[in-house]
Amino acid sequence: MEEDIKKLLEYVEPAPQNLIVMSGRGSKLHTKFNPPLEYNHSNVGYELCLIRLETYFSFPNIDSSNNSLRVSLNGTWYDIKIPTGCYDIVSINTVLQKQLLKLSGEKKIEQHVVIAANKNTLRCVLEIKDNTTVVDFNVDNSLRTVLGFKAKQYKKSGVYESEDLVNILSVNTILVHCDIIEGSCVNGSLAPVIYNFFPDVSPGEKIVSQPLHLIYIPLTMDVIPSMSCWLTDQTGREINLRGEELTLTFHVRKKKH
Repeated sequence: MEEDIKKLLEYVEPAPQNLIVMSGRGSKLHTKFNPPLEYNHSNVGYELCLIRLETYFSFPNIDSSNNSLRVSLNGTWYDIKIPTGCYDIVSINTVLQKQLLKLSGEKKIEQHVVIAANKNTLRCVLEIKDNTTVVDFNVDNSLRTVLGFKAKQYKKSGVYESEDLVNILSVNTILVHCDIIEGSCVNGSLAPVIYNFFPDVSPGEKIVSQPLHLIYIPLTMDVIPSMSCWLTDQTGREINLRGEELTLTFHVRKKKH
């Protein structure tokens, strides 16, 4: 009886709760607590949830790993590199035209090759305007992985549709990791993931993500001297926020039974 009363008091007695805010530039955050956070006041245990994430939709879909192609105009080859950024197919074509104009030294815009989207088939359309133009996707860090073309050269005038579907955005979801929690899994493997989401805003705009339903995950320790958090995509690759500010807000509470 006495033991039961003791356990009941543990559940109902006031217990420490914390609002933890972490902020910094980039997708990896680390903070040290001075003094360390202590949650060893009862045998009940504590749990953590993320209640708010703020940053900007700055992560690129084109970077140095997938931004290259070569174009031959009248026998002269030009190396095209799309600058790191957030693009759709229309904007990729715009950059392509500007670079070809600059590199070739032509005085007026003459579209020898055009890249467009087929929204019905979800494939990319490559139009070559004349028989002296060649487009080569068989290069390192090729743009073909985004547009869906094979690693080969496309020659002669005509319209070519990509063999594969366009993969304009490789990030399907953003996972928020936290090193002081346990009990989460990603694709069947244990991973310290506390939240996942995808932005509901356009590239360049402010992201404010707040879970509709708070999910609390058990803490792995009673005394917390430091805490690290980081963002990845669904494959575990780090999200490149390109130096933009990231703010994460967490809540700690006693476990409810």
